[in-house]
Amino acid sequence: MDRPQSERRGRVRVVLAMCACLWVGCFSKPLFAQEPPGLQAALALERVFTETIAQAEPSVVSIARYKPFQPAAGLGRLDPLRPQGVRQLPAKNTTNPSNPDFLPNDFGAGILIASPTNANRRLVLTNYHVVRGGTIAGTADGQAEYRLHIRFANRRGCAARIVAGDPRSDLAVLEFDERELGVPMQQLKPMPLQAVEQFRKGQFVLALGNPYAIARDGSPSASWGIISNIARRPAPIGPLNDDETLKKETIHHFGTLLQVDTRLNLGTSGGPLLDLRGRLIGIATSLAALDGYEKSAGYAIPLDAATLRIIDSLARGLEVEYGFLGIAPRDLTANDIKRFSRPFNQPTAALAMSVFANSPASRGVGTNGGLRDGDVILSVKGPGMEKEQLVLGRSELIREVGLLGPGTTIRLRIWREAARRELTISVNLGKWPVADADGIVATTARVPAWRGLTVDYSTGRRKHLQYPFRYHRAVVVAQVASESRSEAAELRSGDFITHVDTTPVSTPAEFQQAIRGKKGDVSLRVAGRQSAVIVRK
Repeated sequence: MDRPQSERRGRVRVVLAMCACLWVGCFSKPLFAQEPPGLQAALALERVFTETIAQAEPSVVSIARYKPFQPAAGLGRLDPLRPQGVRQLPAKNTTNPSNPDFLPNDFGAGILIASPTNANRRLVLTNYHVVRGGTIAGTADGQAEYRLHIRFANRRGCAARIVAGDPRSDLAVLEFDERELGVPMQQLKPMPLQAVEQFRKGQFVLALGNPYAIARDGSPSASWGIISNIARRPAPIGPLNDDETLKKETIHHFGTLLQVDTRLNLGTSGGPLLDLRGRLIGIATSLAALDGYEKSAGYAIPLDAATLRIIDSLARGLEVEYGFLGIAPRDLTANDIKRFSRPFNQPTAALAMSVFANSPASRGVGTNGGLRDGDVILSVKGPGMEKEQLVLGRSELIREVGLLGPGTTIRLRIWREAARRELTISVNLGKWPVADADGIVATTARVPAWRGLTVDYSTGRRKHLQYPFRYHRAVVVAQVASESRSEAAELRSGDFITHVDTTPVSTPAEFQQAIRGKKGDVSLRVAGRQSAVIVRK
């Protein structure tokens, strides 16, 4: 029986298709092999770029910081289409994120990450300077100068709020509402966060961002280049130890940044820096131009163990804390080092010019005691470091100590000229004194309030430090709730608590341990007062 004509035609098409596949299978390799080797390599690199970008794009958002639209009374635009004549229409609103002509006051990019406390929750990691002044989580929009809006590559967008922000690292974490976005959190792909152990000059990198706010549709722009250098610092911001300089100083001014030749144009801040495997290795940050130069260097914050510690604190809504020795260090030049009684295996070092009494550095931990005035600091080693980090000057010392955080025990290899010997000193770090706390955003208290009292490290805020510097073995009263009986007991912000009953306390952790389980009246000894302060239940 003859088959229907349509069926016969279908079989012919199948046979032809099979022949075509066999022809491609037989001849594709020779054909590609005829292409120049250089072109093959370029096409392979192109494929890596396109696949890496496609993989990362869903995890990148554009960020807009804007002021709500408030048209002035009587202002508007002309309507020439009304037959009866010209009338006033409302002024055009270009500060509404849903408007196609939306123009943000400021703009940048962000990276979708998973919450450390809830694997199903998504947050956005970005630069602090991109969202400064934006709405804080748990507060009303009207309390902030700016509002924040994020948009994904699929054009979905929603409002965002700051969970925590840290001017010293220039990092911040945002939250958003999945109901407003219209997509369940579980469907949003976060970028994995894993510390990068080594960065290499010449390493290929890809950057995604929102240059010049062109990513208003959410689609990030891509660029590529190499890592030009590591452990770089941005341009100086002012004289050393000047009050205004201290307020603007970041940890990156001590040499943390990756320098990249990728096109990090205005608006790329907060976007991801990727290696060719698609792994997040850095967060692009602001350009750092030098006076008199038209072009500027692109920088990125490296995703190392220290940065992961900072991100973890921010994602939990906490203030980021930095380590502090309690010394006044200065650089030892190559000429300075020649004056010591033995040669060193490094060209420069740091000198402990002044060690403050009762500071972590002066107390030390272990049989070798603490640092002394005139000690030469050669290297530092902290938890997680595979090998010691050479200290080539003041900046390296402040950077390494700061990034490790308070409460961390570190080892310092030093040279003590008076004893003509090399020693290893262990120090339990204190907290770096914050010069300007106004910019810090924290929505969760690191130390819970007790009977209306919130305490901090004695050096937690620069405003509480006396001049000349005096290190208190105590905790400082950071805040007193207005309704607390502690206020009636005349405790105030800036008081230094040295004892809880008869137990000495010098860190918030020790204070928490001392008051645990306390009932009824508790006696607090305050530095500079003759009698103890009684805090009632």
